Amino acid sequence: MARPRVFISSTFYDLRHVRADIEAFVRDVGYDAVANERGEVPYGSETALEEYCYKEIENCDIVVSIVGGRFGSESVQGSHSISQMEVKQAVALGRQLYVFVDADVLAELRTYKLNTQNREIKYAHADDIRILEFLEEVERLKRNNTIF
Repeated sequence: MARPRVFISSTFYDLRHVRADIEAFVRDVGYDAVANERGEVPYGSETALEEYCYKEIENCDIVVSIVGGRFGSESVQGSHSISQMEVKQAVALGRQLYVFVDADVLAELRTYKLNTQNREIKYAHADDIRILEFLEEVERLKRNNTIF
């Protein structure tokens, strides 16, 4: 029987230690971790590099998304970040999704919800309001919307 493959999604530099911890846990339970920084996503030159990450999600059973306070690189597909688009791909493919959010960012989500009409507010733990907007989008999903 094939071992489940777990795609780890997040911004990299700010969350590299969390990524490493989750990768170790995934391997400890006997699953295969798919982490871009380990060279586990094959790339080519035919399309944008991020497209290969989205394609690799097709070969995975589970996607673990880690959301911190950095928006990260914007996707070539629009106003979402690459890591947000990875979550959207997981949802579109019906993959099991686990979303882990930094506690400070989650607290700011509550503040954001109380101040949605106030575009002047500054957030201490989220560098871009699109992080909070995306978390709201995840909460509205009919399934795969559990946030830890």
